[in-house]
Amino acid sequence: MSTINLTKGSQPAVLTKSQNIRLRCWWDSRTDYDLYALVLYADGRVETVATFPADGVPKQEATADGAVKHLGDVGRQHVGVAEEVITISLTDEIRAIVAVAYSAQSNGTGSFFEYRVSMELENGLDERVVVDAKNASRNSRIYTCVPGMIENTPEGLFVHALEHYSAPGSEYRPLVTLGRRGMLGLKKDDNAVSIAMDKGPRNKYK
Repeated sequence: MSTINLTKGSQPAVLTKSQNIRLRCWWDSRTDYDLYALVLYADGRVETVATFPADGVPKQEATADGAVKHLGDVGRQHVGVAEEVITISLTDEIRAIVAVAYSAQSNGTGSFFEYRVSMELENGLDERVVVDAKNASRNSRIYTCVPGMIENTPEGLFVHALEHYSAPGSEYRPLVTLGRRGMLGLKKDDNAVSIAMDKGPRNKYK
């Protein structure tokens, strides 16, 4: 299998589009992180695929069209590595998928670096991209990280290593939108993707 390792600030990797994409995050299982996805559609709609709710946002483990599905929550374990997986059946209507790793304050403190929170995207065609935790934040009071984003373009599937973090102590989700002021799109136009940390709804304690 061909593997591309990305770090924050590096050029995005380009994968072949397929209908069998797996997004996964993993971490030291002594704590309880959760993976969820913000799915941005070409018409500007955003759906959240998660195993827990936020203010005004019910728990939804698959998008309405069934294209993006969470395979289930894993809890805290005594030893080893925990992982959560989201499957993606890519459609032309999907503009971008933003991966989010989160641990509630009720789980206690501990940094993304300490618990080695990492992300992988694999397209079912022996191509994968990894955003490893070696450069992750060491701040033990940060509870949300956006390790990366998948951008669906006519030129291919672009995978960005982002490592965006919430403010210390924040329980708010990121906000994903389309617009001319987007900071991550390949072109700064009305179809550019913008991610604003801490601007979305507040996660519910689990």
